[in-house]
Amino acid sequence: MNKTTKKIILNYVLGPLLLAVLLFLIYRQVTLKGSFDREWSEFKIHWQDGNRFLIWLVVLLAPVNWIMEARKWQLLLRKIEPLPFRKALASTLTGISFGLITPNRIGDFAGRILYLKHNARLRGAIATLISNLAQTVVAFAFGIIGLVYFNFAYRGGWPAVVLVAALGGTAVLLYFYLRIDILSRWIERFPRLRSLGIAFRVLRKYSKRDLLKVLGIALIRFCIYNLQFLTFINVFGAGIPWLSGFFLTGLMFWMLTMLPSIFIADLGVRGFVAGLIFTDTGIAANAVSVLAGSYFIWFLNLVIPAIIGSFLLLTIRIFR
Repeated sequence: MNKTTKKIILNYVLGPLLLAVLLFLIYRQVTLKGSFDREWSEFKIHWQDGNRFLIWLVVLLAPVNWIMEARKWQLLLRKIEPLPFRKALASTLTGISFGLITPNRIGDFAGRILYLKHNARLRGAIATLISNLAQTVVAFAFGIIGLVYFNFAYRGGWPAVVLVAALGGTAVLLYFYLRIDILSRWIERFPRLRSLGIAFRVLRKYSKRDLLKVLGIALIRFCIYNLQFLTFINVFGAGIPWLSGFFLTGLMFWMLTMLPSIFIADLGVRGFVAGLIFTDTGIAANAVSVLAGSYFIWFLNLVIPAIIGSFLLLTIRIFR
């Protein structure tokens, strides 16, 4: 089976099938906890009576999120090819558009490096490793906080096992992140990877101070995601306490980080995970608001910047 056939099966067969299964499971989550018609009616009432200021806050935090990611990318590029902020932002948005249509958003680096000179593109792709790893470390840290809360609130065997595994995984990730230069030295041990090893030397240029700055921006971005989601679902009747909601939202985003995603099934994955944490546990008073919140945040932070990035792609020359 060649790569083209595998891609067709993944995107046009398994993707829609997985989406259908997830949508059915989401429907089951909602109907088992109450009447879907009643919850939908309550959601519409909250929509009409919702606090417009808070809704606009959620919307306006989306470009703040893009700006923070662009700033993170700009800091990493200082060691490779310094870009003005407007180009770093355009590069980030184009990366999102590439990432959205690829499994687990692995195409993000391909969109970003189009704005770099040809001889800097490989090093730029390597720098995205640091950016993505920083975001993953933060997600794991928040996931641990959420799992600790979950163990106290909902005692059981599996959360404790997952918590131990997450603690070990986070420790390894954080060590590897702060010692990212080890990867460069390891690759240079293989003579056949000499040319690649030369490009990976860029990892040695980042000091721990640089890495901590990038980690700090990743932390701010994660908090913005949490605030957006919690604000939206509570405006529309979820009734989730802010403190416990903060912990459990961190757990939700950690689970989304861990799960593989296909673009066409991404909505289903997000809705199912949100329902698993907030609906199945009975924390949310309105399951429809939780589903709407997960979809709305996905649209704001991924789909809209991806559309903008697609238009920006038309303004650059891919081949120089």
